[in-house]
Amino acid sequence: MEKKISIINYGVGNILSIKNAINFLGFDALLTNSKDEINTSTHVILPGVGSFPSAMKKLHDLELVDTLDEISKKGVFILGICLGMQILFNYSYEIKKTEGLKILDGEVKKISNNKKKSILKLPHIGWNNLNISNTDPILKDITKKDYFYFIHNYAVCNTGDQVNLITTTYEQVNFPAVTWKKNIYGCQFHPEKSAKSGLKLLKNFINLN
Repeated sequence: MEKKISIINYGVGNILSIKNAINFLGFDALLTNSKDEINTSTHVILPGVGSFPSAMKKLHDLELVDTLDEISKKGVFILGICLGMQILFNYSYEIKKTEGLKILDGEVKKISNNKKKSILKLPHIGWNNLNISNTDPILKDITKKDYFYFIHNYAVCNTGDQVNLITTTYEQVNFPAVTWKKNIYGCQFHPEKSAKSGLKLLKNFINLN
């Protein structure tokens, strides 16, 4: 089956870097916020930089919330990146409680080490590897030797039983770095900024069928 890769252009995220990374891998990618283009895609990437409430407002303004729900149910592969991963879930408590896309079951809260007395430095910026405990085609050829670039204050938590996840560790705090359920995937890091390791993950996503 021919692949049609769409990167949702809704004014949030470093979309040109993602497109360039996909082009480097030998694939074409369309930057779009067209419902028709998104509906006829095989693979959709949902980027995200900034605040959760702002991102959700932009998706509502473009009338893409229902579109994303529809394609998730018909088996289109979706990859949320950073904030794009977070908005796949039910709610975020960033700035104010905001409803997400509710495609995956879970919440988004500020990273906390409330069990420790030390002050946790935020945002979490830097390179981390993954605590690989289970596997999926999205993780093909990815090991603990692979490092990925993170920059964020908030992380997914309280995920539902059917959401699979791989964590990373920052200052002894574990949080999801990769999540998936059936055809819906998310990565908290930026694969487009993660050199060869990030390219591996993007290639694995595109090769899902």
